[in-house]
Amino acid sequence: MPTVEIDGKKITVGQGVTVLEAARANGIEIPHFCYHESFKSGGLCRMCLVEIEKMPKLQTSCTTVATEGMVVKTTTDRVKQARSAILEFILTNHPLDCPDCDQAGECVLQEYSHKYGPDKSDFREPKQLREHIQLSEHIAYDPERCIMCERCVRYYRDIVGTEELAVMERGAHSEITTFPGRQLDYGYIGNIADICPVGALTTKDFRFKERVYNLRATETICPLCEAGCTIYVDAKKYTVYRVRSRSKNLTSIHTNPNRNVTALYPKVFIDAILRSSFICDDGRLGYKKALENSSLSGPVNRYEPENSTWSASIALVVQRIKQAGSKVGGILSPFATNEEVYAFLYLIKSITAHNSVGIMQFPEAKEFRESTKLKLRKGVQAPNLKGIEQIAGALGIKIVPVDEVIASKPELLYVLGPVFDRMDGYTEKIKDIQCIVVQDFKASAFSEKAHVFMPGLSFAQKDGTYTNKDGQVQRIRIVVDSKGNAKNDLDILTDIIYNISGKKLGSFDNILALLVKEIAFFNNIDMNSLTTGINLRKAAGRLW
Repeated sequence: MPTVEIDGKKITVGQGVTVLEAARANGIEIPHFCYHESFKSGGLCRMCLVEIEKMPKLQTSCTTVATEGMVVKTTTDRVKQARSAILEFILTNHPLDCPDCDQAGECVLQEYSHKYGPDKSDFREPKQLREHIQLSEHIAYDPERCIMCERCVRYYRDIVGTEELAVMERGAHSEITTFPGRQLDYGYIGNIADICPVGALTTKDFRFKERVYNLRATETICPLCEAGCTIYVDAKKYTVYRVRSRSKNLTSIHTNPNRNVTALYPKVFIDAILRSSFICDDGRLGYKKALENSSLSGPVNRYEPENSTWSASIALVVQRIKQAGSKVGGILSPFATNEEVYAFLYLIKSITAHNSVGIMQFPEAKEFRESTKLKLRKGVQAPNLKGIEQIAGALGIKIVPVDEVIASKPELLYVLGPVFDRMDGYTEKIKDIQCIVVQDFKASAFSEKAHVFMPGLSFAQKDGTYTNKDGQVQRIRIVVDSKGNAKNDLDILTDIIYNISGKKLGSFDNILALLVKEIAFFNNIDMNSLTTGINLRKAAGRLW
């Protein structure tokens, strides 16, 4: 492998690695706009120019492959002068209205202008003014802010393979637009707003809603299907404002940092890039919708409506479970966390001596049209189905259809949500069941038939783990504060178990440790990565 020298630092790199990638991997900053790790470098912005010995001209580090004995300098006067001139040209028509721009606070142009830009500009001509364009139902384009890095164009060309976007006109009149008769109807449209380094592409969902530096960004995973995409959720107090893709270090996935991944790398690597760098629009927009009406006033005890307190409701459930004994039927949502699943199955098997549990059925995630270069991943809208199967199998509990549980005519039916609308069709079939207990973070047509309804927390309000379809155990984290009189679902279950048996299962960390100790599937997971709290204090984050 070649050894290069960058700013006096000897670095050994893999074959085919560019100077920019080598510098980034070793903590040396080379400013850039057009480079992105997920697709081929374009050498368009010229911001990453460096000086290389024995080469008379400055070279773009994003396209120059590191070779044996190469000596690179990134901070010479020539390089600094070039960067300053490039920024001056970029800002020729770029509006200087950072306080009004949605990208303020996480704009790489704003940052580079402060670090590398000129003190003043020699341009005195008035700036061009343009109206914003709707590229799709969800994406707005402000051409006056565009710096023509073409990340969005290359995303559609190299990753999607459908080439809806292109650069039209020339010079100062250039702008990004769709080809005549083509629309952005691909299911991963929102990613072009994530990879835009400036405020040219924004999602209508977040546009002018809140300043990013007022938001708290939390590293978590998308809980809407079994793919388990990594995301940032930017929130403020009780409100989720936006969801962004969270990129992993692709160098750890493959020894050679990628160039044109669709041409050079196998399908498994392309899937890894997609999962780690991009998220679908259903996850981006559906996350917020799934939290609607998640604040409930408190438990509902329809036996004694005037006594709908937490203590009374839990005492009643405990009493009814003791009376029903083995005639308890359990139904479980695949949106429940591994820790909740363990506690629920412990209750079903150890306390009620029942050896089966029903699992709610959810449809497959929406299928998007396939491109010639990339087949999008698909999965069931059941983020923890794999985890339920593993835990139930280890505990000797059989997974059965919901209909089978209801047909067994239990005296008490305990349903652990989130239910959403998947149980609404059973409202007539459960009329003869003596006691129905529902635990969910939002009310539904089914929960209206429950004798006891205990409001839990949404997946954005609690800690836990999910197991994705590939068997990877991933952490969900608290994103927004809980309000109203709801309780953590795990606390509800452990309170019931303790009041019946005196067994203390403990909190999230304790039950995760039990999973690791008792269930072989969890033996090899990294506890530190799952229990360490990661909570960024501001939403500013990059994908470059």
